[in-house]
Amino acid sequence: MATPAEVVAEQHEEARRLLFSMPCAAPPSHEEIPLSMKTCPTLDLFASEKEEEEEKKACDEPVSSPSSGETHSHDATAIVPWSSRGRVDVSKIQALVKEGYRIIEHTPPPPATKNKQKASNKKNQNNANGSNNKNKPKQQQPRLFGPQYSATDIKSTTNLWDPVNAAVNNVNIIRPSHDAWGIGKIVLIFADDFLQGTYELPWWHLRTDIRQAVAPILDCLQIQTNQIVRLLLASLPPGTTIPLHQDSGAWVCQTHRVHVPIIVTEPDKIMFRVGLTDQQLQRIDCTPGHVFEMNNQCRHAVSNCSDDYRVHLILDYTSSSSSNNNNNNNNNNNERPQQQLQHVKLDPGEKLLQTRRSVDRLRNQGSRPTPSFLILGAQKAGTTSLYEYMMQHPLIVRPKRRETHCLDWRWKEEIAKGSNFTEKQLREHCELFYETQALKLHPSCCTGDSTPSYWLDSRRVIPRLKMVFPWRISFLVLTRNPIQRAESHYAMVTSSEGTPAQLKTRGTEWREKSFVQVVHEEFQNMHQCGLIPYWDMDAGTVDQTVFDGFINSAEEDQAWSLYLDRHVPLHTGSYGVLARGLYALQMRPWLHAFHPQDFLCLQLERDLNATTVQATMERVFDHVGVPSSFTLADVSPQNTRQYEPNMDENLYQVLERFFEPHNRRWEALVATLPNQSNKVGTMV
Repeated sequence: MATPAEVVAEQHEEARRLLFSMPCAAPPSHEEIPLSMKTCPTLDLFASEKEEEEEKKACDEPVSSPSSGETHSHDATAIVPWSSRGRVDVSKIQALVKEGYRIIEHTPPPPATKNKQKASNKKNQNNANGSNNKNKPKQQQPRLFGPQYSATDIKSTTNLWDPVNAAVNNVNIIRPSHDAWGIGKIVLIFADDFLQGTYELPWWHLRTDIRQAVAPILDCLQIQTNQIVRLLLASLPPGTTIPLHQDSGAWVCQTHRVHVPIIVTEPDKIMFRVGLTDQQLQRIDCTPGHVFEMNNQCRHAVSNCSDDYRVHLILDYTSSSSSNNNNNNNNNNNERPQQQLQHVKLDPGEKLLQTRRSVDRLRNQGSRPTPSFLILGAQKAGTTSLYEYMMQHPLIVRPKRRETHCLDWRWKEEIAKGSNFTEKQLREHCELFYETQALKLHPSCCTGDSTPSYWLDSRRVIPRLKMVFPWRISFLVLTRNPIQRAESHYAMVTSSEGTPAQLKTRGTEWREKSFVQVVHEEFQNMHQCGLIPYWDMDAGTVDQTVFDGFINSAEEDQAWSLYLDRHVPLHTGSYGVLARGLYALQMRPWLHAFHPQDFLCLQLERDLNATTVQATMERVFDHVGVPSSFTLADVSPQNTRQYEPNMDENLYQVLERFFEPHNRRWEALVATLPNQSNKVGTMV
């Protein structure tokens, strides 16, 4: 959330008042700040410690303070807010960036291509007539990358601050907050928030003079180029304050943030402060050449109270070379292993596609199809919770509906049955349920939906899915104790609560029936289809020998197909109270149609409880192809409802006997799939 303008103004005035009363802090150490001190914002640590202290006071427990030199992972006072890493000669950098660093002195001209485009459009419009589509002007692409400049628009190729020069000879990078504050930039290396791609811009990898000018800083820090994830220069306008904040994004806890003042005409009028809290801020010396590392999980702010622009070099790097990504971590900082960094060299004038958390090359647009994942089911097994947890990830985009039903209820049958139907028409219809066009531009992002009716309705859904979405899709399956699932299913569709649309889709078939009646009818339906020859309808017992001989047979497949044909209707949720709990049977046709590697099967009770949900979601994120290094903000269960139990002990025991061999069958099947954890667990 942006800081209100009046608050920024107050902070700037406070900085002005402190200029001559707040001296620069003595330079602390010359050591690298351990990443173990950057696991979360320091304000959160102080809030946590305060809560613990209040809880102890409420329980009349003694509140102990750590002794001097004693360090605990939860002790916020042991965290280092900044470190002076040394001083270097920055005169070579000054010479390269001196021209144009006062950003107000130059304004980008309108691109020459703009007038050409207008003339071209006018010519096309004059040529258009009637229905002659080939002469109609083509629809213009939206301006996604800013004005399109050419070399003739550049006033000076040696002015590296000029956005026109940068757009043509380097690469245009958007930095939303800094751009809004009017901060000039020279970007040399840049990465997305999750460090999936680190981009070396042309001015870095093609210009020896720039690399040589920056080399003393890298030597001071004792790092290599392949450790750098961001390297840029920023020109802060006079009279500007970047307000108190801490940085956010997955990159923060994985990198070291370094600042080096380059052009500062009046260092005594620069107020650069950092601290564990707003009340513990320290002022840092901003004399040119001072190399200091800042813990950007701490609160920090900078105010330029001088009359001139202030230029800093800003650098983020990983703690060890990407070539040392192994378990032999020689440092003693308890830091997480560094991921392998992939450096990509960009071409001059190349276009990038950015969101707040992602960076993609224009040439890669459309490389990730939409959708790229589907939550298949089971219904009433936690699919809403799983979906909402997934939607918290910055690189996962919500579809226009959570349950699109584009492959069953909302399938365009009139298109499929038309004499001139094409797969393209059906695909375009299904794509309407997703942010398809926007996602083509940002292949780092992905989308999918949660339609739990798909898993059971395989005879309809699988051929349609293969037709309209022929690419590889990641499937997620969530199961639950089938008896509790059946109870929850019945409670949902017979509930009088909900919107008119929800009540309509639930159906009315079970409204006047008890749970016992619904279960009895389901047994009758499965029996009539020949699906449960091992089940004694009167005694409520399983003949294990018949069961073992029947499962996975052609006869079972035929009976299952007949059941789906007769008893899986559209436009209602009142069906399959027991069949939806036969998980192995539902999975068989999907495994025949798709590769086992495409499925990740989870169990509600085991995988989405309070202690396991974060680890589970890391597996989920990895399965659907987004960075797993993301912490959920909200792990509360979704779409839960209270309901009165609808079965007596006798019926519960009958269902236990019915589902027990099916649960063992499911667990054995899941154990053979490649993406499952070693712990399978049981459901009853």
